[in-house]
Amino acid sequence: MRVQLENDTVRVRIDEDELGELLGNVALLGSTAFGKAFVMRYSVDATDAPSCTLEGNAHEWRLKVPVSELSALQSRLPSKDGLVFDIPGHDTVATTVRFDVDVKDSLRRRRN
Repeated sequence: MRVQLENDTVRVRIDEDELGELLGNVALLGSTAFGKAFVMRYSVDATDAPSCTLEGNAHEWRLKVPVSELSALQSRLPSKDGLVFDIPGHDTVATTVRFDVDVKDSLRRRRN
């Protein structure tokens, strides 16, 4: 799992195995160390809820993605079109979440 943060956007890119884990109700876990300053921990879970949610704080957060959206994404792989969610903020702009499955990984699997 790769996580990129830029302005008000969080981009999560996973491979097909990780998508299978999510659909099997297994959370994906990751962390990023910022030198000796701090470590940011994050997880991605599938949820039965109808919308994507983001909870936690700057050091530890969890993204919950609707399982129905994940299943629909899986059915159209390989695809450059991932999932996009806008999560409202508290008196701030919305956070955009871009969730993709690595297209190169998907194409490589289908060739082999």
